[in-house]
Amino acid sequence: MTTVEDPRRAPGGETKRAILEAAMTLYARRGVKGTGLAAIGQAAGVTHAGVLYHFGSSRKLLLAVLDARDRRFWRETAETWAGRSGLDALRRMPRLAEWNRDNWELAKLFTVLQSENLDEDDEAHAYFVERRRRVRGRIERAIQEGRRRGEIRPDADARTKADEAVAFMDGAQMSAMLDPQVDLVAVFESYTEALVRDLAARRARRSPRAPRAPRGPGSGGRASRVESRGGRR
Repeated sequence: MTTVEDPRRAPGGETKRAILEAAMTLYARRGVKGTGLAAIGQAAGVTHAGVLYHFGSSRKLLLAVLDARDRRFWRETAETWAGRSGLDALRRMPRLAEWNRDNWELAKLFTVLQSENLDEDDEAHAYFVERRRRVRGRIERAIQEGRRRGEIRPDADARTKADEAVAFMDGAQMSAMLDPQVDLVAVFESYTEALVRDLAARRARRSPRAPRAPRGPGSGGRASRVESRGGRR
């Protein structure tokens, strides 16, 4: 089961957390459209009415799930961007892939829910559009600052390259979930190296890329995760 922080220490807080965790686990497997509130309640040990008592509606529960997932993501990846800009920030994109690799169920949750909310009238469509633009904005600002410092070529289109990077990240994550042979971190590293090489002004092209965090046994692509679970079945 996916673990989240306590929503708040208030009456019913433990029950609310149990419902959130159950929803996150079931949504990652079946999506919102394949998961009823009754199933979430059963997994959390409460009734359908109990789920509604704590969250009010299926939409509010969905948004609470997304908020809990994102608060953990932003907190644990904050150092990727904090105090960094230009090529230095861009070189750390693989750290996001490492987080997804190490939190696979939460990464899957995000991808499944995003794919279910592509139309404007979907419950979380506005949430995903706003989030995507926020990520794009961070990358765009990094490129703009790199141009100001002279380490990124002045003709680089910051908005287009930022859109490209976000599209890559979403596509790479989906590919890794479809195919266990895709090493998400390695793919991110390859793309990041190409992106930096493309953007860098001539004098900045020989700067070293960010060091890769050490991997433990079985921490490569999804295939190694599957293999590592084999002995526990």
